Amino acid sequence: MIRSEKNNPRQSRFGRKRGIPGILVVPLAMSLIGALAPLAMAAMESDDVGMYGSITVSRRAHTAATAMKKGDFGMAQGEYRTLIGLSPKTEDFYFGLYESSVRLNQWDQVALALEELFKLDPTYKEKLNLEYGICLYHQNRYDEAEPLLKKALASINEPSLVEDRLKTLMTKSIIKHEKVIGKVFEYKEPEKFVMPERNVVDPESVHAHRSKYGLTLENAFTQSESIVVAEYKNYESDGLISFFDPPRANFVRTDFLKGHVPLNRSIPIRFEFHEKIGEKKPDGWKFDKDKMPKPGSKWILFINSAVPIDGMIETYHGSYGRMEFNEDNYDKIMQIIEQHKGQTR
Repeated sequence: MIRSEKNNPRQSRFGRKRGIPGILVVPLAMSLIGALAPLAMAAMESDDVGMYGSITVSRRAHTAATAMKKGDFGMAQGEYRTLIGLSPKTEDFYFGLYESSVRLNQWDQVALALEELFKLDPTYKEKLNLEYGICLYHQNRYDEAEPLLKKALASINEPSLVEDRLKTLMTKSIIKHEKVIGKVFEYKEPEKFVMPERNVVDPESVHAHRSKYGLTLENAFTQSESIVVAEYKNYESDGLISFFDPPRANFVRTDFLKGHVPLNRSIPIRFEFHEKIGEKKPDGWKFDKDKMPKPGSKWILFINSAVPIDGMIETYHGSYGRMEFNEDNYDKIMQIIEQHKGQTR
C-alpha cells in the first residue's frame, strides 16, 4: 500500500521538491553547526571590546598593568611601547611608559613619554612642570630644568596629575577573567584614593653645581675628560695653604680608566679640601700635613679637563673627584664603564 504524503512524516517535513534524502539531514546539520561555531565565537568576542576599544589592546593593557603591580618595570615598559604603537592617541599608555621608565631611571624614555603627551594635549606642558623639570635635570639639561622646577613650586600643593592618571590607568587596565566564554568582567572601583604628601622641591637643592644632588659617580664619569689611577708623591705650595687656597699635590699616573693616555705621567692636582658647592670654611679648620694623602697611596682621579690652570689640574667638584683606589671603588667605576660601553670615552 502506498502511503499518502500527509502520512509520510519524512516527505511532509522536508518535501519532495527539495530533493534532500532524510538520511543526510543529521550529518548536514552537524557540519553547518561546526562551520558556524567559529563565527559565533567571534561575534561574542566582538561584543566585548574592553575599556580600550579592542580586545588585543585591552589584554595587553592588562598585562602591562599587572607587570607594574609586580614591580617588573622592564616588562611593563615594553608592553606600553607596544600599546602606543597599537593605539598612539591613547594618553593612558604614555603615562604608563612615563612611570615604568622613571622606575628604570631611563630618562630618555621619560622625556619621550612626556613630549608625546605635550603633542597630544599642549596643556600638559604647564601641568607637568615638576615631572619634566626633573627629567631634564637627569639628562644634564640644567638650564632648561631650573625654570620649570621654579614654576613647579607655585603649584606644589595641588594634586598630582600623574598620580591621578596612573590610578585611572590601573583601574581601567586590570581585568578579572571569569570562566565564561567570550566574557570579560572589570574589577570594581577601588577604595577612595588618598593623595600622598609631596615634598617641596627647592631648585637650589637640586642644582648640579651648588648642591650634593649632582655629586654622583655617574655625573663624575660623564663630565670627566679623563679618569686615571695615580700614586701620590708629595705636595708643594708657594705660600700659605688655606681651605680655599689648597696646595699642589703631585701624582704619578699608573693606569687610566677613561680617556686617552696622557703624554706626561706626572699629574699636578689642585688638592681641594671641599666639593665646590658653596661650602663654608669649617670652624677651627687649619691646614696640617695629615690632611694630605700618605705618600705612595693610590687614588682614582676624575679630571674635568687636562688643561692646567695656574700649573694645576682640577678634579670633578674638587675633593669629590678623588677616590681612594681600592677594590670596592674600582668596581663601582668599572660598573659605570660597562654600562657606557660603545659610547665615546
